[in-house]
Amino acid sequence: MVFLILSRCLRLFSIAILLALTFSSEIEAQSVQQQITQPQSLNAKPSRVVTYCVDPNWAPYEAIRNHNHVGVSADYIKLISELSGLTFELVPTDTWEQSLEYVQKGNCQVLSMLNVSDFRKQFLNFSHPYFEAPNILVARSGTPILQGYGGVGHRIVGVVKGYRQVEYISRNYPEIRIKLVESEIDGLTQLSRGEIDVMVGSLMSVNTYINNQKVDNLNIVGYAEPFDSLAFGVNKSFSDIIPTLNSAISRIPEHRKIDIYKRWNNVQVRYERNYFKLLITTAIVLMIVVGLVWRNRTVSQYSRLIKQKNNEIESLQTTLLDRNRTLEFLSAHDTLTGLYNRNHMIQKAEEEISRFQRFHTTASLIVVEIAVKRDSRGELAEFDRENILKQVASQCLATVREVDIVSRFTGEQFIILCPQTNLDSGRVLADRLVECIDQDILTGNTKMQVAAGLSELKESESFTDWFERTTKALYHSKRLGYAMVTVAE
Repeated sequence: MVFLILSRCLRLFSIAILLALTFSSEIEAQSVQQQITQPQSLNAKPSRVVTYCVDPNWAPYEAIRNHNHVGVSADYIKLISELSGLTFELVPTDTWEQSLEYVQKGNCQVLSMLNVSDFRKQFLNFSHPYFEAPNILVARSGTPILQGYGGVGHRIVGVVKGYRQVEYISRNYPEIRIKLVESEIDGLTQLSRGEIDVMVGSLMSVNTYINNQKVDNLNIVGYAEPFDSLAFGVNKSFSDIIPTLNSAISRIPEHRKIDIYKRWNNVQVRYERNYFKLLITTAIVLMIVVGLVWRNRTVSQYSRLIKQKNNEIESLQTTLLDRNRTLEFLSAHDTLTGLYNRNHMIQKAEEEISRFQRFHTTASLIVVEIAVKRDSRGELAEFDRENILKQVASQCLATVREVDIVSRFTGEQFIILCPQTNLDSGRVLADRLVECIDQDILTGNTKMQVAAGLSELKESESFTDWFERTTKALYHSKRLGYAMVTVAE
């Protein structure tokens, strides 16, 4: 029994010793671990603090709201702090000009977002650019599109004090009138009130102001060169942090850049419904359409009228031409027989005399006369007389040659002019003509007789002389008893 109790006591004692050893080893291990970790924490270098300034009124790129830094640059600074191990501490300022002054004096080491310029290079070194943004020209509604600074002309341009655009415009466009403003918001306010004509600003910040303030009288009228290529500006006394910044900037994932841009990009398409302009435009279009319709109808009416008048004029011209031809015919022809009249015969005879005088080409003249026998009952009826004269005219035309000219010279007297015809040829023609007239026309009509005289043109003889000489031969034929031809001396 005693032995059993002793064995149990020994077992409990051994268990207690084992527990004591296990506890002491754990305490010893913890103390060793503390000894290891404690020296390491004591020897680790603390994170470097970098003071920085921002533009307090440049939302959404960067701004100070309730003493906190917000905007695109704020997100990039958080991201760069994670990648570089730097700790950024904000130094608040009231204006961008004050921020530039602070970084020059060393009150802050870094400017978080700005462009490179010759003036800034005097006191700053720059990191790699990490954000790009376009600059734009803003003007009141109604201003035409401006092709950059070259299209500004005489307008007053507002630019924020200390912005790179002041230096750029002064160097490249010295003729442009510049008005310096405290901030983009101040410039846009002055622009809305009409104190300046054009404002230079960044696309995202201008749209933020226009959308938030619901400004209706401002529009973007063009882009302004150069675009912003934004980087960190570091006071030259602290340039040793630039490699760290560049390394962190180069390791920023692309999707993080996109996320930041999407978060702060508030560019919106503004749809304006100006019903007054629509009404005016519609009215003008309707007036133009009505005017065109009226013009087309008027032109069509005038075209029809002109066409009608042209047709009438053409008809009158045709009638006039016919009348002229009739008058021309009547002026040269006998109305009863259709032969040439006295005036035309005289004209042709004068021409033949002139030809004879120049070229000595002979010509003959035949004078034929129809005589009416008188009795106790009087002359023939006028109708019968006219028929006989028409028949004589037809017989003359049928008998003479094509070159000969036949005319009714007086009431019953006909003249035949024979160009280039000597006396013998003329005698043959005259005899044939008298014979045809006497046999074919006057046969059986005892009241009508025919006689003819013939002569050849002589030197220096006028038509009157020629005609009188031929008429004397005609009278001689009548004295000899008609139906014969007498040749003049």
